[in-house]
Amino acid sequence: MKIKLLDPLVAQRIAAGEVIERPASVIRELLDNALDAGSKSIVASVIEGGLEEIKVIDDGEGIEREDLPLLCESHATSKVRELDDLYHIKSMGFRGEALYSIASVSRITIASSFQGQEPYQITVDNGRKEAVLPGGPRTGTMVTVEGLFKELPARRQFLKRPSTEATMARAVLLEKALAFPDRAFRFISDQTVRVDLVPTTRKQRVLDVLLLNQNIVSSEMLELYDSAGRFDLYAVCSSPAFSRSDRSHIKIYVNNRPVDEYSLVQAVTYGYGELLAGGSFPYCYLFIDVDPTLVDFNIHPTKREVKLRNKAEIHHQVVSMIASQIKRTIPRLVKQELEAEASPLLAPLYETKPSSYQASERSNRYEAPSQKAPLDSEWFQKARELLEGNRMQASRTTESQDIWAEQEDEQEFIYLGQAFNLFLVAQKKDDLFLVDQHAAHERLIFDEVREKKNIQQLMIPLSFEVERDVDTYLLEHQDVYLNLGIKLERTEDLLWQISSLPGLYRNIEAQLVSFIQKTTGDTQEVEKGLYAVVACHAAIKAGDTVDRMMALSLLTKVFQLDEPTCPHGRTFVVRLNKEELMKAVQRT
Repeated sequence: MKIKLLDPLVAQRIAAGEVIERPASVIRELLDNALDAGSKSIVASVIEGGLEEIKVIDDGEGIEREDLPLLCESHATSKVRELDDLYHIKSMGFRGEALYSIASVSRITIASSFQGQEPYQITVDNGRKEAVLPGGPRTGTMVTVEGLFKELPARRQFLKRPSTEATMARAVLLEKALAFPDRAFRFISDQTVRVDLVPTTRKQRVLDVLLLNQNIVSSEMLELYDSAGRFDLYAVCSSPAFSRSDRSHIKIYVNNRPVDEYSLVQAVTYGYGELLAGGSFPYCYLFIDVDPTLVDFNIHPTKREVKLRNKAEIHHQVVSMIASQIKRTIPRLVKQELEAEASPLLAPLYETKPSSYQASERSNRYEAPSQKAPLDSEWFQKARELLEGNRMQASRTTESQDIWAEQEDEQEFIYLGQAFNLFLVAQKKDDLFLVDQHAAHERLIFDEVREKKNIQQLMIPLSFEVERDVDTYLLEHQDVYLNLGIKLERTEDLLWQISSLPGLYRNIEAQLVSFIQKTTGDTQEVEKGLYAVVACHAAIKAGDTVDRMMALSLLTKVFQLDEPTCPHGRTFVVRLNKEELMKAVQRT
């Protein structure tokens, strides 16, 4: 087959596929341009999810008439002049691909007034440029995109329903709004205002976005600050009393860009450590301001990937900031999350509420506690809620919060059996104890592993690769793992091996390697994380049948603990008092 040069329009549309995937991609690029233009107010609107029309209006400095014909040319940009500029980027856009890509798959009209001068506009219809004409807004710029992928029906088939596409576009606007709280943002879908955010403080903007989809308690959201070397950290995080069951509300921004960087999400969870129960995750919006010379966003056209030359240092500082500034609180009854809730940036439009409230109304919503669900008619649920009420009352005092507070260490117990293959049930005088068998065994193994016994030499070392930042970390901190009974050796660049480890780590080598490949931090972080991994995988599981001798052994050791918490920080014992149970069935 002969080699031929592609038709320019075909090449243009192929390139556009990397940048423009759907209406949300168009919104993302146009918002970046509006922000770079110094806009204080930005309005984005979509019709039919953006398939029919997308429009972004800003009040920025505008575009000069003579620059309009260059806007939709390949690699035309005002933000980069020479190669070295790529390593000092402060603008949101810089690749010069966005408008060129949009113009190749839609009809785009750009109308602008440069610094209040007479407005002009230009239209490019699926790669075909038209003349510059008078007309447009008196201030700023208005970009209208019509018929996205209309001439590429195969691409349209991969798009979702208009309501879903609109939701994705809204999510992009909210992501941008979180990073620029000093700007006003409005989102309109099919002539209905869905988001209306006014300029505010950084913390309030996070609260405003959260409020669009769920009730929150503002007192449970904390501001954190820190700096080290050539970067600064700012975060709005939840207290340990307010959490959720997934990581969807851990958002990372680097130099105002939302990025997908798992190691920094991991740093947030490490920072909370034992403050949150196992399987619980915080709300955390982390903003990292890094010296641009240490950052490279020029990896993918969407700019959601980033390379950080000082990632290990940032990881450590994030863990340190959270661990030192968020403290364990007295437990309170706080609604953790809405049932069947999606991420606030992806919630369906019909569930959203505009946020253009009066300040007093906003304040009332933030401070109002979540409504409790009706009490279950079953006695056990009633008893648990009574117990939680008692704990709530006890939390208002300065007395010990230890659930053993009223128990005598030497008091014997009666083992009653196993419930649901999950709880070990025991009685001590007038108290009934339900012990989570997995979490209890996990804690006991955790304590055993800490003793670092039975180090074994491996006949065949375990080899694995690591990323550059982990490689650098291991070179400087091999002693951290050696002190835990794990001997690491570097065989070549980015390649390591484990030559010895404690016997309890056998059969979970894959989890151990995965942990090492993803972990950087101080000795305490590594120690806690590693112990938790080992204990979790070696412990009795929920659903396992436990014989009487094993149950008695476990309970005896559990009742000797100073504090019954698993390695993840979760309290694994429920205490039901005889009097409480009698009240629950109305016998008193």
